[in-house]
Amino acid sequence: MKVILREQKSGVAEVVGTILILGMTVALFSTVILWVSSVPAPTAQTRIDVSSVMQPIYSAAGLVIGVNITLTHLGGEALHPVPTIVYVTDQPGSNPPTTDVATLHLFNGRLANPSGLLDGSDSVWSTGERWAYENFAFSPSDSITVTIVDTTKSLVVWSGQMSPAAGVRPPVFVSVWADGTPSTLVPDPVQAGLGFSLDAQVIDPDGDLNPSSVYATMTAWYGSGTVCQMPLPMRDDGVFPDHMPGDGIFALGGNVCMNAPYPAVSWSGSFILINATDLRGHQTTTRFVLNVFSQGAGSGGGTTIPSQLWQYIGYVQIRTGEVWVSNLSNPYTTANTYQPYRVPKTWLQNGALFHFRMANHGNTTIFVDGWTEAFFQNTQSSAGIALFVVAPCNPTPAAGAGGVVAYPGNPTNINDFEYAHPGLPASCSSTIAPAVFDINPFDQQTGGTPYVTLVYNKVAFGAGSTYNWPASATYFISILVSGMAGPTNYTYAQLVSGGPNPSGCAGLGPNYNPHNHLLDPNPACRTQWYAQVIPFIGMVVY
Repeated sequence: MKVILREQKSGVAEVVGTILILGMTVALFSTVILWVSSVPAPTAQTRIDVSSVMQPIYSAAGLVIGVNITLTHLGGEALHPVPTIVYVTDQPGSNPPTTDVATLHLFNGRLANPSGLLDGSDSVWSTGERWAYENFAFSPSDSITVTIVDTTKSLVVWSGQMSPAAGVRPPVFVSVWADGTPSTLVPDPVQAGLGFSLDAQVIDPDGDLNPSSVYATMTAWYGSGTVCQMPLPMRDDGVFPDHMPGDGIFALGGNVCMNAPYPAVSWSGSFILINATDLRGHQTTTRFVLNVFSQGAGSGGGTTIPSQLWQYIGYVQIRTGEVWVSNLSNPYTTANTYQPYRVPKTWLQNGALFHFRMANHGNTTIFVDGWTEAFFQNTQSSAGIALFVVAPCNPTPAAGAGGVVAYPGNPTNINDFEYAHPGLPASCSSTIAPAVFDINPFDQQTGGTPYVTLVYNKVAFGAGSTYNWPASATYFISILVSGMAGPTNYTYAQLVSGGPNPSGCAGLGPNYNPHNHLLDPNPACRTQWYAQVIPFIGMVVY
């Protein structure tokens, strides 16, 4: 029997395919295992659950003086004192934020911003324990955020926005503004002497604002002894100057404290203090800086001198061209005058009467006494001559023949203060201008009505003693304004002729003498001695 053997290759192909598939699978899984093994293990996370409460801190008077924040650890890992930092960030309105940094420790009330753990006996913050924080520079109306950071893991553990609990939040002042034209809806700049109103938008997050509790206090009236220095109620009832009742905008105005002829320019920069209280007695205060412009000046600033600077420059001022010289042989009102820049000696030796036209840019009326003088310093030697003020008496006769007379007063009795005005010196014309530098409380840049000071006599409180000028010399002329200053923001007319008396001063009237009020019981009515030296011009005598 013949056996025939044949080669079968199909089985070999199946085995080889199986081996190849197995190899590919092993290679693929090896690649995946290598990739997975290269991924770093995750860092352990700190997990914590925290509840927060923020409450306003009130003074005994009910004023908000700060905030108290309490965080309670509700669960999760304990926080340790070294790596744990608490950041408290406060942003008041649109102002830049500030951040305070606190660490974990037991509560310490002696810190500038008291903070620490209220519970437990160590500095580890565990579940159920409270951490407290107080800050007297923050307000509950600010945007306050607390962030807890684990510095070891560079991880923010918890962060939350603080909000006061309902019912404990005080009122909030949204905005405050002054209006120079209260009759219109659009606020206008406040101009001196034209009156103004004050508006404040107030809200209460708890909805319990007491509408009868919004008051404003104008510090410009402090010391006046009048009702104007007291807190004045602001209204939201739709009665002028309030425009709409119940809109949350409270207004103050239309009263003797804010109507014309107020405010004065000197009020610019003064504070208006405003407070509001809710029905639970929680109170909020704010302050507003009042800006007052001279009439027509607007709010552009310009080149005028700020009213606060006149006290440093000197209240009484004279311009270069406002000096002239007449002769005692003519009436002091004569038009026959010349200016003393380059003067022949012969002109001066015939009885020179110097006229200095000056104005007051301050806020107190200046009463001139007999020590007022012009001093002529000889530049070629140490010599100088003082010529003292004289009083205008009668504009008709020659100045040296009764037109001007000795200035009233007594050089040996400092308590006998007198100033020239109608009726003094006696027998003089009733039409002469009083020897005062009056004020313009509504425009210090322009100043008060100028007064012309007359000087020629070599002796104070005298007349008839002229100076014999040398042949030639150059002089520097300085002016000493001596006298007394009246109470702030009182014009001469208010002091002697009646009119508004905002400070309730006593003793006003035709016989008013500032010397009698040096120690006035009302501080706002007190006067003071005044002396100012004005370096002026040079005079060449040839």
